[in-house]
Amino acid sequence: MSYTYNGTEIRVEQPIRSISVNKSKVVFADGTGRKQTQFSSGSEARHFLNWLTRAC
Repeated sequence: MSYTYNGTEIRVEQPIRSISVNKSKVVFADGTGRKQTQFSSGSEARHFLNWLTRAC
C-alpha cells in the first residue's frame, strides 16, 4: 500500500507492528522495517494515522 504526501510516496507493507506519534512526527514499523515521517502539522499526521489504522 502507499500513501502520497506532498508528492512523496510513503510505502507501507503489512503487517504494521507498531506506531508511535509525537505531534507531527509518525514512526511506524511494518513488514520491511522502521520508518519515520515528518508532517508539517499535527492534523496532517492525524490524517495519515487514520489512513494507516484503516489499512491494517
